Amino acid sequence: MSTTYYCEICGRPILKPKYYEVEGAVLILCDECAKYGSPVSSSNRQRKRTFTRSSTKSHKIRILEVFSWDLVDNYGEKIRLARERMKLSQEDLARLIGEPLSFIKKIEREKIIPPEHVITKIEKVLKISLRRPIEPDEFAEQYKTSHQKKRVSQLTLGDVVIVRKPKKAKKKKLLMGD
Repeated sequence: MSTTYYCEICGRPILKPKYYEVEGAVLILCDECAKYGSPVSSSNRQRKRTFTRSSTKSHKIRILEVFSWDLVDNYGEKIRLARERMKLSQEDLARLIGEPLSFIKKIEREKIIPPEHVITKIEKVLKISLRRPIEPDEFAEQYKTSHQKKRVSQLTLGDVVIVRKPKKAKKKKLLMGD
């Protein structure tokens, strides 16, 4: 009794699997689709397949972590106060965390929301916490009150997303002729 394999590109049945690397992924391909990849030896095959699986798993973990915390209100002021308490200039902080000075200035003025890896570095250097856990009750309460008014039974993206608006919107002036 022989096992039938299928080409992972076109889906044709294959009696004996042949492994090929296509754009960093190791696939079982038929003779027709083999032109899209390069043959892989058996020792390389195991190493590459393990790498592919682990990267997918870690990606799923990161997605789940995104919804477990939120940035505290007034994070810019909190960063500035902690920086001044440690007697660091904006330049010193930028150098310590390996980010551009202009980026630090924008974060302190709350013009941008820093990415997670920058938040982690700032928290470590300044010994502060910039994250607060998001409680499931917050979403449940928001969902309940918004849907009682609308009488809608399904959760929508608008019920879950928290939109931050800038405190002061500066109007850009367009200079004509100068």
